[in-house]
Amino acid sequence: MASELTVFEHSLWIGNYMSGILYGVELVMYFLTMQGLFSKGNHNTPRSRKFFAIFSTVLLLLLTIDIAVNAVWCQLMWINSRDQPGGVPAYIGTQVSVWYQTMGSTTVVMMIFMGDALLLYRLFIIYGSKYWVIAFPILAYLAAFSLAIIELVLAGRPGGNFFGGRTINFGTPYYTITISLNIIVTLLICLRLAKLGKAVSKALGPDSARMYTGVASMLIESAAPYSLVGIMFLIPYAMGSPTAISFGQVWAKLTCLAPQLIVLRVVTGRAWGKDVVTQAQSGVDFRMKPAGRSTGIELQTHTFTHGGTTLGEEAPEKWNSSTKSLA
Repeated sequence: MASELTVFEHSLWIGNYMSGILYGVELVMYFLTMQGLFSKGNHNTPRSRKFFAIFSTVLLLLLTIDIAVNAVWCQLMWINSRDQPGGVPAYIGTQVSVWYQTMGSTTVVMMIFMGDALLLYRLFIIYGSKYWVIAFPILAYLAAFSLAIIELVLAGRPGGNFFGGRTINFGTPYYTITISLNIIVTLLICLRLAKLGKAVSKALGPDSARMYTGVASMLIESAAPYSLVGIMFLIPYAMGSPTAISFGQVWAKLTCLAPQLIVLRVVTGRAWGKDVVTQAQSGVDFRMKPAGRSTGIELQTHTFTHGGTTLGEEAPEKWNSSTKSLA
């Protein structure tokens, strides 16, 4: 039977490998977001564009630090220190609380709270800007933040261990509260979108409303993958299993990817906004907005307006011979 150290090393390697793939996904989404923010015809206000640009950039920087820290730590452990006295076990025992490893853990905590804050705001918007909906989630958010600070302090002290000792006594309730918060918010958003989706589908028809009511929309808006992987991480972490590091690495990257996906949907005009929620709640009749004249062959997108607001408006796609461009 494999030793605990061997399982830990395998889990860490798998987690790092998956992290590299997810980092590439984040880079693609980041540049798509920047392209959408600064392209002509972007519907967001200058203030919103500035916020989303800063938010996305900070997330990417934090994720980059986390990736770099893990890469350096693993290189020193598996390559530089393999022939040192004690080898890998000695390195893990003495360097698990090294300052840059604590810095990497701090960046993950920062991404968690940035992502959770955005998720709470989306919950607020999707429920029609009702403060009572986010009252309990905010309390859980603040409680988790307090536990996270204690966990980081204990893990960063000499001899501290992020995955063992006293740290796990605070880490377990911290991750339990955080992941439970994610699950609750995810369920609330899914239930709300399912209810509002019926009104939108009835008004627009299932095909035109799919942008707001599809499975992908619900998964992204509610950050469901983030919550599911969080559960997969919490169970082995609470049990003290060395496999927790693998799930933890993937979950840490989703703390960046999940909010970035939401930002990308908002930037591209595919997310549920205040206008869409208000119209779906009020049960208004959406009327088709005639498409403007254009040249070339176009694939027209149906748009529906009410009271000066537009639901599902997209630029028509123009085809000129073998090339495709936005009109």
